[in-house]
Amino acid sequence: MGRTLPTIIRALDMEREDWNSFRRALRREDQEAFDALWRLARRHAAPAAMASRAVVLETVLMAMLVGVMRAVLELERGTGAPAEEPRGPQEPPRLAL
Repeated sequence: MGRTLPTIIRALDMEREDWNSFRRALRREDQEAFDALWRLARRHAAPAAMASRAVVLETVLMAMLVGVMRAVLELERGTGAPAEEPRGPQEPPRLAL
């Protein structure tokens, strides 16, 4: 008997393969940004596996958002050090858009 569900890494790879034609249509600098987002999704594979969402893209997008938000918080703090996890209920940071 084989597995009925792919591992999260395999699911991420399959989802990324589905987006390859979109990636090819992007400019080179945008392709680099696209690749960076997928690296963020892969970096958060363990939490993604724990989420076990029916739609893999939801997990992928949340993992990407966590990585991007962490980078924003580091920039707001003015350090290159990793951002600390909040220790309690706080107001979400305000982003200057």
